[in-house]
Amino acid sequence: MPPEWSVMDEFYLPEEILEWLSLKKSEYLSKLIENVEASDFKFEEYFSFESFIPATLSLPDWTVETIEDNQRIRTLCRTYAEPEVFHQVVVGALIPDQEKRDVFVPIISFVTRTESLIKVFSSEIPRRLLN
Repeated sequence: MPPEWSVMDEFYLPEEILEWLSLKKSEYLSKLIENVEASDFKFEEYFSFESFIPATLSLPDWTVETIEDNQRIRTLCRTYAEPEVFHQVVVGALIPDQEKRDVFVPIISFVTRTESLIKVFSSEIPRRLLN
């Protein structure tokens, strides 16, 4: 394995990509902290919703792709009704593997009761969520 590659679940990432992902995670976390409303879920509650992540990734209600820093970013959102109505958002980068297939590498995941927080992370939200 070349020294400029690092392993992540049997998927190798160049060191510069790992650094970029780390910086992007810090940027998104800062954005999340600045925009979360007092009535929304507290950060320590997010862990209670981790079991919903696979369904959000496999069957999102909507997906948006953007380009940031010449990197493809995918935002996925799914709305759930149990245990109460909430939205789960997973933001990640599409990184090509050695065979040039895109691998979704999660950067940040959060849950929210409000659409306003979703808007902060995606400029293209389906109208049905905005009403």
